[in-house]
Amino acid sequence: MKQLDFWNKIRENIVSHKKLSLAIVFDADHSTPGRQGFKMYVTPDGNVRGSVGGGLVESMVMDECKANLKKKAFKSYFKEYKLLGKAEESIGMICNGVQIIGFLVLEEKHLPLITGIIESVKSHKEGYIQVKENDFKYVEESIPKDSFSREEFIYAERVGAKNKVYIFGGGHVGLAISRVMSQLDFYVIVIDSRKDVNTLVENTFADEIVIKDFVEATNDIIEDKYSYVVIVTPGHIQDKGVLKAVLSKNVKYIGMMGSASKVGTVYKELVAEGINPNYLSRVHSPIGIKIKSETPEEIAISIAAEIIGIKNAIK
Repeated sequence: MKQLDFWNKIRENIVSHKKLSLAIVFDADHSTPGRQGFKMYVTPDGNVRGSVGGGLVESMVMDECKANLKKKAFKSYFKEYKLLGKAEESIGMICNGVQIIGFLVLEEKHLPLITGIIESVKSHKEGYIQVKENDFKYVEESIPKDSFSREEFIYAERVGAKNKVYIFGGGHVGLAISRVMSQLDFYVIVIDSRKDVNTLVENTFADEIVIKDFVEATNDIIEDKYSYVVIVTPGHIQDKGVLKAVLSKNVKYIGMMGSASKVGTVYKELVAEGINPNYLSRVHSPIGIKIKSETPEEIAISIAAEIIGIKNAIK
């Protein structure tokens, strides 16, 4: 579920039911199905939204959430779920990992904080939520990364600032990429110099559609660690112009579509124009992971997979 939708549903349910029980994956190793930041809530009428990874853990967490709603006094806490197969301390799953899940009960008194989170997400303003043993708050500051301290019982998670993908080219591939990246909760900006392209009219997935000269539009890119640039313009001249303009920009990812032959030609021309060949080493081109993709939809999946790999890379 998208970040904004999730918090909107939390607010709606607190207004309707006065409270709900929230579970957050505070920490997890990479062998477990749930990842840090996964969330699930349970309402007093038994409605469940979100996920902490599925399977037996999720069933156990659901029961825990229901029990928490019956408590008269509640203090946030966390539990460790060991997925270690037949080991004595294991819950039975064979993932060979450990998840630490935090439990909260959110009530009407938390509505102003939740509204703050929602407004932060809407405006792409970076902040973070912090959970302590007897405290839940939202702070309008940035943090380097999500974190959890078992000793101090402090969980911190970045919210608000969304990953953004700038798609240069609004054709069939641009449309397919928009669809996939929107489902991945990216803020999608499609740029094209053409006004009357059917695929732009059909694109209901983009958050913004910008009709502008390709190279000129590169000046609007926000340079930060949440920006990804995908170059899929109608021709290699436009591709080269955009690539040349973005090479020096501080963005997380640059990818350009094209055959190996086309890419080689573009690179050769840029070097002849004075571009440092070292700059080209940061470009993912031919774009996407190698799955022999042919259709726009397959190409979009390969590009999205490559972007996910970059986004989730362990530093």
